[in-house]
Formats: sequence, structure tokens, C-alpha cells
Amino acid sequence: MLIMQQEVDSIDTILAVHTDLKIHEVETAEWLKVGIEILRVDTMHDAIARLMRGGVYIFVVIIEDSIPDFFLRLSIMRDVTDLPIFVMTSSYSIEKKTKAIDLGADGYDPIGEHLESHVAAGLALLNGLSRRVSRNSDEKPPALLGGDIILSLARHIVLVNDAEVSLTKKEFDILHYLIHNRGCFLSADQLLKEVWGDEYSENGHNILWQVIKRIRHKLAEVSPNKKYIVVERDVGYKFIE
Repeated sequence: MLIMQQEVDSIDTILAVHTDLKIHEVETAEWLKVGIEILRVDTMHDAIARLMRGGVYIFVVIIEDSIPDFFLRLSIMRDVTDLPIFVMTSSYSIEKKTKAIDLGADGYDPIGEHLESHVAAGLALLNGLSRRVSRNSDEKPPALLGGDIILSLARHIVLVNDAEVSLTKKEFDILHYLIHNRGCFLSADQLLKEVWGDEYSENGHNILWQVIKRIRHKLAEVSPNKKYIVVERDVGYKFIE
């Protein structure tokens, strides 16, 4: 998969994701002919995270839609960026094209025999599109990034690296508030008031602890070597990246 372009020392750059290394080398040579470099990352998750960190890209190209949960990740990518997205695949079908376009792809074509055609197709799409809609600064972000966690607020989806984690609404809201205030300890009362409002009971602290315990367990199932939520007795809870 490819994402496109960022200015680095006056050279435009494509971010390439999940591309065969041999194809990647040939693709790199072809794009360099028109003054564009390719920076490769391993997963679509990495690509979304880079977009969320504010990389100044002007184009997104995805090569191969055989990535697990590709369409889910495509929808989240569209949520977090207004950049053009172009999909090129060896498993082309009208049904898949229709779905990809419906989820926000600007183009979806089969991979041609000659890699030069990829460059021509990418440049044609770039020249033909003028999508440059600035997000309103008052709008809530469609997703939050906390280390290797992507929290899609628009779709109520949590991705840890490339694994989806199923959270209840209360679990999702607590994790959202912790990530939003990452690095800061939040007291139990702060979390209870934010998530439950004025409706929490006298047993609220114990209920909160049980919910956070479940969140930590679910995150540990897919990422056992990371400790995302720190608990400090009589102080509160803190999200760390």
C-alpha cells in the first residue's frame, strides 16, 4: 500500500505500505524518475498513525487490498484524512471497486503489467483531483492516537497495532478520556464525572476499577508486553504511550 506525498528537502515522498520488497524497489526507481521518493512502512495501521500525527502528504496510493480487514482500515483512513486515496490491486473486481469508492477511495484500478503505468495513473489522479478541504479547528477529531492504539471515535472502533479490540461503551469512553489526557493522572472522581456524569453511585470507585481492569485485560490480550494504563493508589489513573 502506498501513501503519497510529503515534502522532504524539496523532494516529494510516497509512504509505501505492505508492498512486496522486489516490487517496491522497482516502484521506487520509477517514481524517482519524476522526483518522488517512497518511504515504506509495514502495515496500514502505521500509515494511519502517520497521517494522524500530521504528516504533510498530498496523495495516498494503496497497492493490494488483500490486507486483513482492508475495508475497515480504508474507512478509518478516510475518516482521518482529506487526501486523495488511490487503490491498485491484483484482485480487481467491480464489487470491490464499488465498495472501496463508497468507503472513500478516489480511485481503484487493477495493477498493470508495467510499473510505469502506476506512476502515470498516480500522476493522472493527482492532477485530476483538487481535494484540499481544511478541517474546521472546532471539529472534534474523528480518531485519537495513543502510541500504537488508534481510537476511531466516528466508528467506535479500537485498533491496537493491527488487532481490533472490542470495548463496551463505558470502556470505550474511559479509554478515550484517558488517551485524550495522556501522561496525566486522572482521579477516580474525574473519570466518574466525565463518563457517568452525576449518575454514579456511592460504589462508583469500585465500579470504575472493575471497568478499567477489564480494559487493561482486553488490551493485554493483543499486546501483552505493553502497560497502557498506570494505576496509582489514592492518586488515580494515567494512560502512557
